[in-house]
Amino acid sequence: MCHEERANELNNKIMNFIKYKGVVWKIPLASALSWELAEWAGSKHPYLAPLTVILTIQLSLDKSIQFAWQRVLGTIVGVLFTVWITPIIVTDGWSIGLLLFVGALIVTWVKWDHAILVQVALSILLVMYFQSKMPTYSLDRIRDTIIGAVVAIVIHIMLFPPDSVHKARKKMIHFSDHLSNHFKQTAAWINEGCPANKTQALQTKLQSLFQELHQATTELDKAEKGLRYHPFGTQKREALKPLTQQMELLRSGYANLVDMIRVFTKWSESGDFAKENQQVWTRHVSELAKLIQQWKNGLDDPVTSSSTTTESTPQIKSPVHMQNALYPAALHMNAEQVIQDFQRFTK
Repeated sequence: MCHEERANELNNKIMNFIKYKGVVWKIPLASALSWELAEWAGSKHPYLAPLTVILTIQLSLDKSIQFAWQRVLGTIVGVLFTVWITPIIVTDGWSIGLLLFVGALIVTWVKWDHAILVQVALSILLVMYFQSKMPTYSLDRIRDTIIGAVVAIVIHIMLFPPDSVHKARKKMIHFSDHLSNHFKQTAAWINEGCPANKTQALQTKLQSLFQELHQATTELDKAEKGLRYHPFGTQKREALKPLTQQMELLRSGYANLVDMIRVFTKWSESGDFAKENQQVWTRHVSELAKLIQQWKNGLDDPVTSSSTTTESTPQIKSPVHMQNALYPAALHMNAEQVIQDFQRFTK
């Protein structure tokens, strides 16, 4: 490898680190900046600003913004309440417990989130302890918390915001690859005549596949929520639209695979699953696996991949003499499944 290639590879690694590991370098940068700003604003407790930064910067923008306003609101409420009540009570364990109880009642009454309750409680406890020793603590806590929250959010948004779309795409690629492999495994299972001793292993893998589908769906939801607060996320939002449609295809593919395995299991148990049918459906399901793999390649590289041609699309059609019986057969299968599912809990 020549010197220029090594340099390019190193630059790519550095850029990937900056883009996708922002939480590693943003927290130190924002902490240092918020400390300096807090000192410049006259704070005697500048550590409160980077403390807010550390707590605020999360892996996603929506979570960061949510925690920032919860901490600011909880801090303001807790400090003002404590400053108002402290002159008329003594500072001891029972007083602290009483104030924490009253603060929790107020937060619960106005139906605020639990995270706000925690911030109110922390502010009550710390202000009660430090107020008599450090008279400026109350003001510093409110001001520095606001400074830390603002600095954290600005840096998180303006400097390489979390690429949630990239993460969602990777999860979907990972799932679609495993979905294709599961179709292949199902084809091999059909070729063997759907043996009962291998059906359970296939179902177990199907459950693991469902967990992956759930993770991919969750990541896509995070991407959608995060982009709501992204001031320069127009391009990302446009990229998210086809991903949302493609996720629907993956859900549909998984649901159809589940149904097919259920039907093949019933067919095999009936004793009427002839070798000829096994061979036909082994080919069909193998073709479906290839189709999903081709689709996955397009998801992996949407720019350079060409669309699937008609010749490569599996042509799986039901025989003419069976077409009229397909709908009632499918309905009976689904109705039977519902009965079996709910009878398990009524016997």
